[in-house]
Amino acid sequence: MRDDYISLRYKPKINELVAEYYLEPSMGYSFEDVANAVAGESSIDTWSDIKTLKTSLANKLKPHVFSIAKNKGIIKIALRLELFELGSVAQLLSSVAGNILSMKKVRNIRLLDLHLPESYVKSFQGPKFGIAGVRRLFRIKRPLLGTIVKPKLGLSPKEHALVAYEAWIGGVDLVKDDENLTNQPLNPFKERVKQALKLRAKAEKLTGMKKAYIPNITAPDIEEMLHRAMYVKSLGGEYAMIDIITTGWTAMQSLRKVNNQLKLILHAHRCMHSAFTRNEKHGIAMLMVAKLARLIGIDQLHIGTVIGKMEGSRDEVLSLDKELTRMHIDGFELTYQLKQDWFGLKRVMPVASGGLQPLMIPKLYEFFGNDAVFQFGGGIHAHPKGTRAGAAATRQALEATLKNISLEDYAKKHSELKLAIKKWSGQRF
Repeated sequence: MRDDYISLRYKPKINELVAEYYLEPSMGYSFEDVANAVAGESSIDTWSDIKTLKTSLANKLKPHVFSIAKNKGIIKIALRLELFELGSVAQLLSSVAGNILSMKKVRNIRLLDLHLPESYVKSFQGPKFGIAGVRRLFRIKRPLLGTIVKPKLGLSPKEHALVAYEAWIGGVDLVKDDENLTNQPLNPFKERVKQALKLRAKAEKLTGMKKAYIPNITAPDIEEMLHRAMYVKSLGGEYAMIDIITTGWTAMQSLRKVNNQLKLILHAHRCMHSAFTRNEKHGIAMLMVAKLARLIGIDQLHIGTVIGKMEGSRDEVLSLDKELTRMHIDGFELTYQLKQDWFGLKRVMPVASGGLQPLMIPKLYEFFGNDAVFQFGGGIHAHPKGTRAGAAATRQALEATLKNISLEDYAKKHSELKLAIKKWSGQRF
Protein backbone atom coordinates (compact mmCIF):
# COMPACT_ATOMS: atom_id res chain seq x y z
CA MET A 1 0.00 0.00 0.00
CA ARG A 2 1.42 3.38 -0.95
CA ASP A 3 1.54 6.05 1.71
CA ASP A 4 1.37 9.19 -0.37
CA TYR A 5 -2.35 9.64 -1.04
CA ILE A 6 -2.84 12.20 1.70
CA SER A 7 -2.28 15.62 0.14
CA LEU A 8 -3.82 18.26 2.38
CA ARG A 9 -2.58 21.10 0.18
CA TYR A 10 -4.04 19.57 -2.96
CA LYS A 11 -6.76 21.54 -4.74
CA PRO A 12 -9.21 19.29 -6.64
CA LYS A 13 -9.40 19.97 -10.34
CA ILE A 14 -12.64 20.97 -12.01
CA ASN A 15 -12.82 17.66 -13.91
CA GLU A 16 -12.25 15.39 -10.91
CA LEU A 17 -14.81 13.50 -8.86
CA VAL A 18 -14.79 14.26 -5.14
CA ALA A 19 -16.08 11.70 -2.64
CA GLU A 20 -16.93 12.67 0.93
CA TYR A 21 -16.97 9.98 3.64
CA TYR A 22 -17.61 9.59 7.32
CA LEU A 23 -14.81 7.37 8.64
CA GLU A 24 -14.00 5.46 11.82
CA PRO A 25 -10.76 3.42 11.92
CA SER A 26 -10.69 -0.03 13.49
CA MET A 27 -8.74 -0.41 16.71
CA GLY A 28 -4.99 -0.25 16.19
CA TYR A 29 -5.07 1.92 13.05
CA SER A 30 -4.61 5.65 12.76
CA PHE A 31 -7.18 7.85 11.05
CA GLU A 32 -4.61 8.84 8.40
CA ASP A 33 -3.64 5.22 7.72
CA VAL A 34 -7.24 4.21 7.11
CA ALA A 35 -8.01 7.30 5.03
CA ASN A 36 -5.03 6.43 2.86
CA ALA A 37 -6.22 2.82 2.52
CA VAL A 38 -9.73 3.93 1.52
CA ALA A 39 -8.33 6.24 -1.16
CA GLY A 40 -6.16 3.50 -2.63
CA GLU A 41 -8.75 0.72 -2.53
CA SER A 42 -11.38 2.89 -4.20
CA SER A 43 -9.08 3.72 -7.08
CA ILE A 44 -5.74 2.22 -8.22
CA ASP A 45 -4.27 0.36 -5.25
CA THR A 46 -4.78 -2.74 -3.11
CA TRP A 47 -3.84 -4.06 0.35
CA SER A 48 -0.13 -4.56 -0.40
CA ASP A 49 2.62 -3.00 -2.48
CA ILE A 50 2.26 -4.32 -6.01
CA LYS A 51 4.97 -4.40 -8.65
CA THR A 52 2.51 -3.75 -11.45
CA LEU A 53 1.66 -0.27 -10.14
CA LYS A 54 4.48 1.68 -11.64
CA THR A 55 5.43 5.09 -10.34
CA SER A 56 4.50 6.83 -13.59
CA LEU A 57 1.00 5.34 -13.54
CA ALA A 58 0.53 6.05 -9.86
CA ASN A 59 1.56 9.67 -10.28
CA LYS A 60 -0.90 10.09 -13.13
CA LEU A 61 -3.95 8.43 -11.59
CA LYS A 62 -3.37 8.58 -7.84
CA PRO A 63 -6.21 9.76 -5.59
CA HIS A 64 -5.75 12.67 -3.21
CA VAL A 65 -7.12 12.80 0.32
CA PHE A 66 -7.19 16.59 0.40
CA SER A 67 -9.34 17.16 3.48
CA ILE A 68 -9.30 15.46 6.87
CA ALA A 69 -11.53 16.58 9.76
CA LYS A 70 -10.73 14.02 12.45
CA ASN A 71 -12.99 15.69 14.99
CA LYS A 72 -15.98 15.08 12.70
CA GLY A 73 -14.68 11.88 11.11
CA ILE A 74 -14.92 13.38 7.63
CA ILE A 75 -12.53 12.90 4.73
CA LYS A 76 -12.71 14.11 1.13
CA ILE A 77 -10.97 12.35 -1.73
CA ALA A 78 -10.35 13.70 -5.22
CA LEU A 79 -10.46 11.01 -7.91
CA ARG A 80 -9.36 11.26 -11.51
CA LEU A 81 -12.14 11.11 -14.08
CA GLU A 82 -10.13 8.55 -16.08
CA LEU A 83 -10.87 6.00 -13.35
CA PHE A 84 -14.58 5.97 -14.20
CA GLU A 85 -16.73 4.68 -17.04
CA LEU A 86 -18.96 7.48 -18.25
CA GLY A 87 -22.67 6.91 -17.86
CA SER A 88 -22.40 3.92 -15.50
CA VAL A 89 -23.85 4.06 -12.00
CA ALA A 90 -22.85 0.43 -11.42
CA GLN A 91 -19.16 1.13 -12.02
CA LEU A 92 -19.32 4.35 -10.01
CA LEU A 93 -20.69 2.59 -6.94
CA SER A 94 -18.30 -0.33 -7.35
CA SER A 95 -15.51 2.22 -6.99
CA VAL A 96 -16.68 4.70 -4.36
CA ALA A 97 -18.88 2.33 -2.32
CA GLY A 98 -17.44 -1.08 -3.10
CA ASN A 99 -14.70 -3.00 -1.26
CA ILE A 100 -13.98 -0.04 1.00
CA LEU A 101 -17.17 -0.78 2.96
CA SER A 102 -15.77 -4.22 3.85
CA MET A 103 -12.16 -3.42 4.76
CA LYS A 104 -10.98 -4.74 8.16
CA LYS A 105 -9.10 -1.50 8.79
CA VAL A 106 -12.41 0.34 8.67
CA ARG A 107 -14.75 0.09 11.64
CA ASN A 108 -17.36 2.31 9.97
CA ILE A 109 -17.44 4.18 6.68
CA ARG A 110 -20.34 5.98 5.00
CA LEU A 111 -20.42 7.61 1.58
CA LEU A 112 -22.00 10.96 2.33
CA ASP A 113 -21.84 12.79 -0.99
CA LEU A 114 -20.20 13.04 -4.40
CA HIS A 115 -19.22 16.01 -6.49
CA LEU A 116 -19.47 15.07 -10.16
CA PRO A 117 -17.84 17.09 -12.94
CA GLU A 118 -19.66 18.33 -16.01
CA SER A 119 -18.47 15.71 -18.48
CA TYR A 120 -19.53 12.92 -16.11
CA VAL A 121 -22.96 14.40 -15.40
CA LYS A 122 -23.58 14.97 -19.08
CA SER A 123 -22.85 11.30 -19.84
CA PHE A 124 -26.23 10.53 -18.22
CA GLN A 125 -29.64 11.37 -19.65
CA GLY A 126 -31.28 12.79 -16.54
CA PRO A 127 -35.07 13.03 -16.17
CA LYS A 128 -37.09 13.12 -19.37
CA PHE A 129 -39.91 15.11 -17.76
CA GLY A 130 -38.97 16.23 -14.28
CA ILE A 131 -41.06 18.76 -12.39
CA ALA A 132 -41.83 20.87 -15.46
CA GLY A 133 -43.04 17.85 -17.43
CA VAL A 134 -45.29 16.67 -14.61
CA ARG A 135 -46.72 20.19 -14.38
CA ARG A 136 -47.47 20.18 -18.11
CA LEU A 137 -49.44 16.97 -17.74
CA PHE A 138 -51.65 18.14 -14.87
CA ARG A 139 -51.72 21.89 -15.58
CA ILE A 140 -51.86 22.80 -11.90
CA LYS A 141 -49.42 24.71 -9.70
CA ARG A 142 -50.41 23.31 -6.31
CA PRO A 143 -48.92 20.16 -4.76
CA LEU A 144 -50.18 16.94 -6.32
CA LEU A 145 -52.24 14.61 -4.18
CA GLY A 146 -51.75 10.89 -4.50
CA THR A 147 -52.78 7.63 -2.93
CA ILE A 148 -51.70 4.01 -2.89
CA VAL A 149 -54.34 1.35 -3.38
CA LYS A 150 -54.89 -0.53 -0.12
CA PRO A 151 -54.77 -3.29 0.83
CA LYS A 152 -51.49 -3.48 -1.01
CA LEU A 153 -52.00 -7.15 -1.86
CA GLY A 154 -55.07 -9.35 -2.21
CA LEU A 155 -57.45 -7.33 -4.39
CA SER A 156 -58.54 -8.47 -7.84
CA PRO A 157 -57.86 -6.18 -10.82
CA LYS A 158 -61.48 -5.03 -10.80
CA GLU A 159 -61.45 -4.35 -7.05
CA HIS A 160 -58.13 -2.55 -7.36
CA ALA A 161 -59.46 -0.31 -10.12
CA LEU A 162 -62.60 0.51 -8.13
CA VAL A 163 -60.51 1.68 -5.16
CA ALA A 164 -58.51 3.87 -7.54
CA TYR A 165 -61.70 5.25 -9.07
CA GLU A 166 -63.12 6.19 -5.66
CA ALA A 167 -59.90 8.06 -4.83
CA TRP A 168 -59.89 9.93 -8.16
CA ILE A 169 -63.52 10.94 -7.77
CA GLY A 170 -62.83 12.06 -4.23
CA GLY A 171 -60.16 14.47 -5.36
CA VAL A 172 -56.70 12.93 -5.69
CA ASP A 173 -54.61 13.40 -8.82
CA LEU A 174 -52.51 10.25 -8.76
CA VAL A 175 -53.16 6.64 -7.79
CA LYS A 176 -50.30 4.15 -7.63
CA ASP A 177 -49.61 0.51 -6.94
CA ASP A 178 -47.77 -0.45 -3.78
CA GLU A 179 -44.13 -1.51 -3.90
CA ASN A 180 -44.72 -5.27 -3.60
CA LEU A 181 -47.60 -5.50 -6.04
CA THR A 182 -46.34 -6.62 -9.44
CA ASN A 183 -47.91 -9.59 -11.27
CA GLN A 184 -49.35 -11.89 -8.62
CA PRO A 185 -52.02 -14.48 -9.56
CA LEU A 186 -54.69 -12.64 -7.57
CA ASN A 187 -53.99 -9.40 -9.41
CA PRO A 188 -52.31 -9.94 -12.79
CA PHE A 189 -50.44 -6.92 -14.10
CA LYS A 190 -52.02 -6.55 -17.53
CA GLU A 191 -55.61 -6.92 -16.38
CA ARG A 192 -55.02 -4.51 -13.50
CA VAL A 193 -53.59 -1.84 -15.81
CA LYS A 194 -56.43 -2.33 -18.29
CA GLN A 195 -59.13 -2.00 -15.62
CA ALA A 196 -57.49 0.93 -13.84
CA LEU A 197 -56.91 3.00 -16.97
CA LYS A 198 -60.49 2.36 -18.07
CA LEU A 199 -61.84 3.82 -14.82
CA ARG A 200 -59.22 6.57 -14.92
CA ALA A 201 -60.78 7.78 -18.17
CA LYS A 202 -64.23 7.68 -16.56
CA ALA A 203 -63.01 9.69 -13.56
CA GLU A 204 -61.48 12.32 -15.82
CA LYS A 205 -64.73 12.69 -17.73
CA LEU A 206 -66.79 13.07 -14.57
CA THR A 207 -64.44 15.48 -12.77
CA GLY A 208 -63.07 17.42 -15.73
CA MET A 209 -59.63 17.04 -14.12
CA LYS A 210 -56.51 15.21 -15.25
CA LYS A 211 -55.97 11.93 -13.39
CA ALA A 212 -53.10 9.46 -13.57
CA TYR A 213 -52.47 5.83 -12.70
CA ILE A 214 -48.96 4.66 -11.77
CA PRO A 215 -48.59 0.89 -12.24
CA ASN A 216 -45.60 -0.92 -10.76
CA ILE A 217 -43.64 -2.39 -13.68
CA THR A 218 -40.97 -4.00 -11.46
CA ALA A 219 -40.32 -7.43 -12.96
CA PRO A 220 -38.10 -10.54 -12.75
CA ASP A 221 -35.89 -9.40 -15.65
CA ILE A 222 -35.20 -6.37 -17.79
CA GLU A 223 -37.04 -7.72 -20.81
CA GLU A 224 -40.26 -8.24 -18.88
CA MET A 225 -39.96 -4.85 -17.20
CA LEU A 226 -39.65 -3.17 -20.58
CA HIS A 227 -42.52 -5.24 -21.93
CA ARG A 228 -44.73 -4.05 -19.07
CA ALA A 229 -43.71 -0.45 -19.71
CA MET A 230 -44.65 -0.79 -23.36
CA TYR A 231 -47.99 -2.32 -22.43
CA VAL A 232 -48.80 0.64 -20.18
CA LYS A 233 -47.96 3.01 -23.01
CA SER A 234 -50.08 1.04 -25.49
CA LEU A 235 -53.16 1.58 -23.31
CA GLY A 236 -52.62 5.31 -22.94
CA GLY A 237 -50.86 5.35 -19.58
CA GLU A 238 -48.50 8.22 -18.84
CA TYR A 239 -46.67 6.80 -15.79
CA ALA A 240 -44.65 3.80 -14.71
CA MET A 241 -43.41 3.00 -11.22
CA ILE A 242 -40.24 1.06 -10.42
CA ASP A 243 -38.76 -0.24 -7.18
CA ILE A 244 -35.37 1.23 -8.04
CA ILE A 245 -33.20 -0.35 -5.36
CA THR A 246 -34.43 -3.91 -5.77
CA THR A 247 -34.54 -3.54 -9.57
CA GLY A 248 -30.97 -2.26 -9.82
CA TRP A 249 -29.19 0.66 -11.43
CA THR A 250 -28.25 -1.01 -14.72
CA ALA A 251 -31.83 -2.15 -15.28
CA MET A 252 -32.99 1.37 -14.49
CA GLN A 253 -30.59 2.86 -17.00
CA SER A 254 -31.87 0.39 -19.60
CA LEU A 255 -35.43 1.50 -18.91
CA ARG A 256 -34.45 5.16 -19.14
CA LYS A 257 -32.87 4.54 -22.54
CA VAL A 258 -36.02 2.88 -23.89
CA ASN A 259 -38.09 5.64 -22.34
CA ASN A 260 -36.79 8.07 -24.94
CA GLN A 261 -39.38 6.45 -27.19
CA LEU A 262 -42.00 5.43 -24.62
CA LYS A 263 -42.11 8.83 -22.93
CA LEU A 264 -43.50 7.64 -19.61
CA ILE A 265 -43.07 9.63 -16.41
CA LEU A 266 -40.90 7.42 -14.19
CA HIS A 267 -41.93 7.24 -10.54
CA ALA A 268 -39.38 5.64 -8.21
CA HIS A 269 -40.12 3.80 -4.99
CA ARG A 270 -37.04 3.49 -2.75
CA CYS A 271 -38.00 0.36 -0.77
CA MET A 272 -34.98 -1.47 0.73
CA HIS A 273 -32.83 1.68 0.72
CA SER A 274 -32.55 1.56 4.51
CA ALA A 275 -30.49 -1.61 4.21
CA PHE A 276 -27.58 0.71 3.46
CA THR A 277 -28.80 4.26 4.21
CA ARG A 278 -30.25 4.08 7.72
CA ASN A 279 -27.04 3.50 9.69
CA GLU A 280 -25.62 7.00 10.17
CA LYS A 281 -22.08 5.65 10.46
CA HIS A 282 -21.88 3.03 7.72
CA GLY A 283 -23.12 2.46 4.19
CA ILE A 284 -24.39 5.08 1.78
CA ALA A 285 -26.43 8.20 2.51
CA MET A 286 -29.91 8.55 1.01
CA LEU A 287 -28.60 11.74 -0.57
CA MET A 288 -26.58 9.52 -2.91
CA VAL A 289 -29.70 7.58 -3.94
CA ALA A 290 -31.40 10.87 -4.77
CA LYS A 291 -28.46 12.14 -6.80
CA LEU A 292 -28.08 8.91 -8.73
CA ALA A 293 -31.83 8.72 -9.41
CA ARG A 294 -31.70 12.21 -10.86
CA LEU A 295 -28.65 11.34 -12.94
CA ILE A 296 -30.16 8.30 -14.59
CA GLY A 297 -33.50 9.94 -15.25
CA ILE A 298 -36.13 9.39 -12.55
CA ASP A 299 -38.93 11.98 -12.66
CA GLN A 300 -40.46 11.40 -9.20
CA LEU A 301 -38.75 9.96 -6.12
CA HIS A 302 -39.92 9.01 -2.63
CA ILE A 303 -37.88 10.96 -0.07
CA GLY A 304 -39.74 10.56 3.23
CA THR A 305 -42.09 12.88 5.08
CA VAL A 306 -40.45 14.18 8.29
CA ILE A 307 -43.71 13.52 10.14
CA GLY A 308 -44.94 10.16 8.81
CA LYS A 309 -44.20 6.56 9.74
CA MET A 310 -40.84 6.23 7.99
CA GLU A 311 -37.47 6.96 9.58
CA GLY A 312 -35.81 10.16 8.39
CA SER A 313 -34.89 13.35 10.20
CA ARG A 314 -36.19 16.73 9.15
CA ASP A 315 -32.72 17.79 8.04
CA GLU A 316 -32.22 14.68 5.92
CA VAL A 317 -35.62 14.79 4.22
CA LEU A 318 -35.43 18.50 3.47
CA SER A 319 -31.89 18.13 2.14
CA LEU A 320 -33.22 15.52 -0.29
CA ASP A 321 -36.02 17.85 -1.32
CA LYS A 322 -33.50 20.61 -1.92
CA GLU A 323 -31.21 18.31 -3.88
CA LEU A 324 -33.97 17.21 -6.24
CA THR A 325 -35.77 20.51 -6.80
CA ARG A 326 -32.91 22.95 -7.28
CA MET A 327 -31.55 23.59 -10.72
CA HIS A 328 -28.24 24.64 -9.21
CA ILE A 329 -26.74 22.49 -6.49
CA ASP A 330 -24.11 23.86 -4.13
CA GLY A 331 -21.13 21.55 -4.20
CA PHE A 332 -18.56 20.81 -1.56
CA GLU A 333 -16.88 23.54 0.41
CA LEU A 334 -13.68 22.92 -1.46
CA THR A 335 -10.55 24.95 -0.96
CA TYR A 336 -11.52 27.12 -3.89
CA GLN A 337 -15.27 27.18 -3.14
CA LEU A 338 -16.23 25.12 -6.15
CA LYS A 339 -19.95 25.18 -6.84
CA GLN A 340 -21.66 22.34 -8.62
CA ASP A 341 -24.63 22.88 -10.86
CA TRP A 342 -26.11 20.00 -12.76
CA PHE A 343 -25.59 21.49 -16.17
CA GLY A 344 -29.24 21.68 -17.19
CA LEU A 345 -30.35 18.34 -15.74
CA LYS A 346 -34.09 18.52 -15.12
CA ARG A 347 -35.39 18.75 -11.57
CA VAL A 348 -37.10 15.78 -9.90
CA MET A 349 -40.53 15.89 -8.22
CA PRO A 350 -40.17 14.78 -4.57
CA VAL A 351 -42.79 12.40 -3.20
CA ALA A 352 -43.69 12.59 0.49
CA SER A 353 -45.19 9.23 1.39
CA GLY A 354 -45.48 6.94 4.39
CA GLY A 355 -47.94 7.20 7.26
CA LEU A 356 -49.62 10.42 6.19
CA GLN A 357 -53.17 11.58 6.93
CA PRO A 358 -55.07 14.78 5.99
CA LEU A 359 -54.28 16.75 9.15
CA MET A 360 -50.59 16.66 8.23
CA ILE A 361 -51.04 18.71 5.07
CA PRO A 362 -50.32 22.13 6.63
CA LYS A 363 -46.94 20.83 7.84
CA LEU A 364 -46.23 19.06 4.56
CA TYR A 365 -46.88 22.29 2.69
CA GLU A 366 -44.60 24.15 5.09
CA PHE A 367 -41.84 21.61 4.46
CA PHE A 368 -42.16 21.04 0.72
CA GLY A 369 -44.16 23.86 -0.85
CA ASN A 370 -45.87 23.35 -4.20
CA ASP A 371 -43.28 21.21 -5.95
CA ALA A 372 -44.10 17.87 -4.35
CA VAL A 373 -46.51 14.95 -4.36
CA PHE A 374 -48.29 14.39 -1.04
CA GLN A 375 -49.14 10.71 -1.07
CA PHE A 376 -51.55 9.01 1.34
CA GLY A 377 -52.39 5.36 1.87
CA GLY A 378 -54.19 4.53 5.10
CA GLY A 379 -54.74 8.25 5.62
CA ILE A 380 -57.30 8.11 2.82
CA HIS A 381 -58.64 4.56 2.95
CA ALA A 382 -59.09 4.55 6.75
CA HIS A 383 -61.48 7.49 6.68
CA PRO A 384 -64.70 6.61 8.55
CA LYS A 385 -66.73 6.93 5.34
CA GLY A 386 -64.27 5.18 3.06
CA THR A 387 -61.90 5.98 0.21
CA ARG A 388 -63.91 8.62 -1.62
CA ALA A 389 -64.51 10.59 1.57
CA GLY A 390 -60.89 10.14 2.59
CA ALA A 391 -59.73 11.58 -0.72
CA ALA A 392 -62.20 14.44 -0.36
CA ALA A 393 -60.96 15.21 3.16
CA THR A 394 -57.39 15.26 1.89
CA ARG A 395 -58.29 17.61 -0.94
CA GLN A 396 -60.21 19.85 1.48
CA ALA A 397 -57.24 19.98 3.85
CA LEU A 398 -55.03 21.12 0.97
CA GLU A 399 -57.58 23.71 -0.13
CA ALA A 400 -57.73 25.11 3.40
CA THR A 401 -53.96 25.25 3.62
CA LEU A 402 -53.60 27.04 0.28
CA LYS A 403 -56.26 29.57 1.38
CA ASN A 404 -54.54 30.02 4.75
CA ILE A 405 -57.65 28.86 6.60
CA SER A 406 -57.41 26.61 9.64
CA LEU A 407 -58.56 23.04 9.10
CA GLU A 408 -61.11 23.42 11.88
CA ASP A 409 -62.70 26.46 10.27
CA TYR A 410 -62.72 24.84 6.84
CA ALA A 411 -64.27 21.70 8.30
CA LYS A 412 -67.35 23.64 9.40
CA LYS A 413 -68.64 23.44 5.82
CA HIS A 414 -66.83 20.24 4.76
CA SER A 415 -68.09 17.12 6.46
CA GLU A 416 -65.37 14.80 5.17
CA LEU A 417 -62.63 16.95 6.68
CA LYS A 418 -64.64 17.26 9.90
CA LEU A 419 -64.69 13.47 10.27
CA ALA A 420 -60.98 13.27 9.48
CA ILE A 421 -60.23 15.76 12.24
CA LYS A 422 -62.30 13.70 14.66
CA LYS A 423 -60.47 10.51 13.70
CA TRP A 424 -56.91 11.85 13.68
CA SER A 425 -57.12 14.73 16.15
CA GLY A 426 -54.54 13.05 18.36
CA GLN A 427 -51.98 13.10 15.54
CA ARG A 428 -51.66 16.82 14.86
CA PHE A 429 -48.27 18.27 14.03
